[in-house]
Amino acid sequence: MEHSNLVLFAEAILRAVLGWRMLISGLSNVRRWPNPVTTASILFPKGATFFGFVATVLMVAGGAGLAAGFQTPVSATMIIVFLIPTFFLHSYWLKVLPTMAPAVKNALKDEQAQNYFRSFERQAYHAHEVGIRDNLVFLAAACYFAVRGTAAFGMDNLIPTWVVWLF
Repeated sequence: MEHSNLVLFAEAILRAVLGWRMLISGLSNVRRWPNPVTTASILFPKGATFFGFVATVLMVAGGAGLAAGFQTPVSATMIIVFLIPTFFLHSYWLKVLPTMAPAVKNALKDEQAQNYFRSFERQAYHAHEVGIRDNLVFLAAACYFAVRGTAAFGMDNLIPTWVVWLF
């Protein structure tokens, strides 16, 4: 396979994987409703239902669009809009978890339960540290596709005159 074709194939795989990742998370939010509202209430105490709904729509529609290569610049922009507040959420939990952990640990009287909790505590904190870095990678990839669009192997290639370009 020629080098330029390999690049197009690699871009298509990256686009599909990023889209699939966002779509799966969005569908998880649909299944776990009203959990997205609870999460949104951390950043948006007023209007949490609206923002939880918007976040879920952005993930599902943006993820499906990216995965299929449909309206790729718009779909990628939807993912960007979703991802920006996630940095504030991860930062919030990195500040709050260390203050919550001692109270929960002290409430556990059983030594084995305390040991289990220490593992949960470390994993929860680590998940938010990694979440910031992961979302930075997702954001960079979404920015790339917002500008680049679908170069190959997407629905945009079948109907290129319908594609909405933002840049």
